[in-house]
Amino acid sequence: MKNNINQKEISKGFKKYEPVSKASFKFFSAVEKLKITLRSESVLVTDSLDRVLAFDFKSPLDVPPFRRATMDGYAILSRDTMGASEIKPTLLKIMGRSNAGEKTSLKVKQGTAIAIATGAKIPKGADSVAMVEITSTNSEMVSIFKKIELGKNVARVGEDVQKGQVLIKKGTLLTSQDIAIMSSVGVNRISVYRKPRVAIFSTGNELVEPGSRLSESSVYESNRYMLSSLAKELGCEVIDMGICPDDKKSIQRRLKSALRHDIVIISGGSSVGSKDYVPEVINELGRPGVLVHGIAMRPGSPTALSIVDKTPIISAPGYPVSAYFAFFTFARPLIMKLLRTSDSHISTVDATITKTLQLSPRMRTFLRVKLDKKKQGNGFRYGAKPISATGASLLSTLTQSDGFTILDNKSVIKKGEKIHVITLRQGKNIEF
Repeated sequence: MKNNINQKEISKGFKKYEPVSKASFKFFSAVEKLKITLRSESVLVTDSLDRVLAFDFKSPLDVPPFRRATMDGYAILSRDTMGASEIKPTLLKIMGRSNAGEKTSLKVKQGTAIAIATGAKIPKGADSVAMVEITSTNSEMVSIFKKIELGKNVARVGEDVQKGQVLIKKGTLLTSQDIAIMSSVGVNRISVYRKPRVAIFSTGNELVEPGSRLSESSVYESNRYMLSSLAKELGCEVIDMGICPDDKKSIQRRLKSALRHDIVIISGGSSVGSKDYVPEVINELGRPGVLVHGIAMRPGSPTALSIVDKTPIISAPGYPVSAYFAFFTFARPLIMKLLRTSDSHISTVDATITKTLQLSPRMRTFLRVKLDKKKQGNGFRYGAKPISATGASLLSTLTQSDGFTILDNKSVIKKGEKIHVITLRQGKNIEF
């Protein structure tokens, strides 16, 4: 969140910007050589939301484990209803009732029926269930007004899940429905990868914590909270290392401590101003040091990617929108790589841009947009109204947008062009 960066220093410092693809290749190739592995650990299924499964999950049993009724009605022999109609119903003697969760010794024989509840075990002898809507009863007899096909309204053993079936593949980022199916087969603990430990700190003499009193030259810290939240959303354990002053020795001490963890993310100090010490400190602390500094992305060009010994470091710019896209472009895939997952929890919609815009032709541009749903024939389409293609310091360009699109090496995007929009709130404020 530096406000005192000299533009001449920036242009002098970044004579060349590395394309995002080349920067990613350099960084992730180096990370691959580190062979970072996260051990697996056992957790309660109820605590496994957003954790990554370490092994293929196989069902230990059939679901359902017995034949059960899928409707309220009467367990019968289907052949008893041959020729049944509203004019000439089949009459069967009611021999009792079977409820869900109750044992029963009742047995269906020719000419008889047993009242049954949804989910109840099918009594011996029965092969079908006549749903209650096509019957009428008195205290002893049930009339069935329609022929019932063999197996009608009966769930077979293993119809939903078969014993030994792989229900969830290794590397899956677990969701609420995954938790439900693991619980449904009686499992209460599961093996997941350990949470990556991500150390995060911000640099800047001008930064103060929210809730503190502002001076004439100070601003409230926000990047650390944003970056921490983004990491937590991906299932990381965040080590909050606070605010570090723009002092080389202080940054060195803070970074040395941070290197004990799996990943380090630093906000600020990554540009080329007189107090931007982070790249220099990184190079002094260990090899290979800074791999890439200055990336052809907008916002986010001062981003630096480094490794010290065996710890990857992402130096995000101090401006908040730049920091957001530095995390999205490099920290997110790094975390997913460590967790050995391809799941990302990213949702997208297709849209049409509503305005022609000039862009930086040699940059990747993160264009923030507002989505508008419009009728089109019998369906609908989304219009994408541009909010900002720059505005690295304007956090409101993220909060006021529904999503963003990634545009590579385009000098212009014309009104009416189709784009893919990555939603910022996973569709929560988009009318579907």
